[in-house]
Amino acid sequence: MNRRESAGLFSNLCLLLIIGLVSLGTFGAHLLLDKSQPALKGRTGEDAVGLQIAVAAFTDLDAYMDVLEQAGVRGTFFFRLAGASADELAEKAERRGHGVGYYGADDGGAPVGLYIGGGYSVPVMRYEEGGALKQVCPSINLTRLKRLDDWPDVLSARLTGDMFLYIDGDNDHAALKKIVQIVLDKGYTIMKVDEML
Repeated sequence: MNRRESAGLFSNLCLLLIIGLVSLGTFGAHLLLDKSQPALKGRTGEDAVGLQIAVAAFTDLDAYMDVLEQAGVRGTFFFRLAGASADELAEKAERRGHGVGYYGADDGGAPVGLYIGGGYSVPVMRYEEGGALKQVCPSINLTRLKRLDDWPDVLSARLTGDMFLYIDGDNDHAALKKIVQIVLDKGYTIMKVDEML
């Protein structure tokens, strides 16, 4: 690339940066305050992490709640929309002090996702608060992350405050214990999702 092409590329990048900053200034504040948009991050401004646990028909909900309660924390359990059994389990989770929400699913039972580009989508979980529907997307999908051999190290390195951590209720209670311990060892507080918004 010659000097003229480099200068042209640099000026184009500067122009894109200016357009982006003007757009953010014009539209960004509105979108950040618009709570009808899916939340990708908490709004506590603290070192808090919310656990989003997707409950399937085979999930041992009691064991998940026991793991969290033994660590002195509460999570938010998301149930598939439909069925009296899901409502019954949701009531049980609420009675034990956990948060409750719901997710839509495709025909195979997988949570419906929000496409974020690059061939990836993230699950959209939702719950009602004061008659309003709130939507939350995870910051880290632990179900995907657990495919890596060194996932505990990767989680520890990527973890920051006001994150939502998503995990499938696949009955891997040992992994849940490890996740909770990593979060607490880093000095973060585990909160219910609704407490973070």
